[in-house]
Amino acid sequence: MSMATLSSVTKNSGTGLLWVLFCAAMTMALVTPAHGQWRDPAEQFGPELRRFTDPLDGSVFESRSLLSTNGLGGYDSDGCTYAKGQQPRTFAVATSPSTGFSARIADFPAALSAAQKEKVRAVLAEFGSVESILALPASGGYEIAAAVARALGRSHFEVGELYLGGAWTVRDTIVGFLPGLQGPGDTWRKMSEVSDLAQKQTEDRARTRAMFDLARISHRGGFFHERETFLELLSTFPDAGLGAMEKRTEFRSRVAEEQRFLHLARREFQAGRVRGEGSARDRSYYLYLLGDIDRRSGDFEAAAMALQSTAADKDTAEEVAVLARDILRVLEVQDKTGAGYKQPRERGEVK
Repeated sequence: MSMATLSSVTKNSGTGLLWVLFCAAMTMALVTPAHGQWRDPAEQFGPELRRFTDPLDGSVFESRSLLSTNGLGGYDSDGCTYAKGQQPRTFAVATSPSTGFSARIADFPAALSAAQKEKVRAVLAEFGSVESILALPASGGYEIAAAVARALGRSHFEVGELYLGGAWTVRDTIVGFLPGLQGPGDTWRKMSEVSDLAQKQTEDRARTRAMFDLARISHRGGFFHERETFLELLSTFPDAGLGAMEKRTEFRSRVAEEQRFLHLARREFQAGRVRGEGSARDRSYYLYLLGDIDRRSGDFEAAAMALQSTAADKDTAEEVAVLARDILRVLEVQDKTGAGYKQPRERGEVK
């Protein structure tokens, strides 16, 4: 099922309700692109073509790159940011049409040794023919880039970041554009407000669309049980010909694919911490990501433990500690922290 098919069920529904909340906090000059008064540069100019040389066979090829964007969609707890329009991450990995070699554009190697080429060719063979590689979605490019990076001896943290980027491109196909969600606490509040507005919908098509949008908002927030609750509510009223059950199955299939990438990222982040890669601040950040991935997977006990450790660690960057505390407050509201979260009076006080 195409993204257009999946998103059509949510058109002019809860997203519109979320826009009401978003627009209240924005100036009119910024919220009227639909009327032609303001155009996002990324939408106006689109992706640019850049030339690369395949380090395996020396062939030259072009790949699209999106350099201009905006932050109108806000951000998620794991660092995923959103633009209105195309997402730069969709174009962040370049894949050679000659060999299938894939790497981040920012890290695309100029040359490889004979030994490195042999390792990379063996890895690429595991993904099938070049034709099958080129047919993969954006997430597939990240998965191949991660395998190539591992073959070239990159750190576990670097490989994990590629898997995380792949997860985000899958998430894009689930959530679409939701305006102005600024992290877990803000997303929780807006989900609750949109839920109150959605309950006033009386027409079946509007209710169906609102439930899908609430599931999308919940998914961005990493609210595992709430997302499933909204999806289950679709069974309680007619969908008025929108094909809600089929679309719900597709929604969950994409969630499972995102989870696969998140677990691949988690494996690499955990390995990097065990091996002592990076600085103490790096390792604290990746512990935070471990906790957030666990939360998004429904393992709330493991998530709370990791996030509490992150919030209390003196080596944690302040902005990461703020995010960890924000998630812990949401978990406390959800009653998913067990004994509950006790915020330390001073950073580093709790070990």
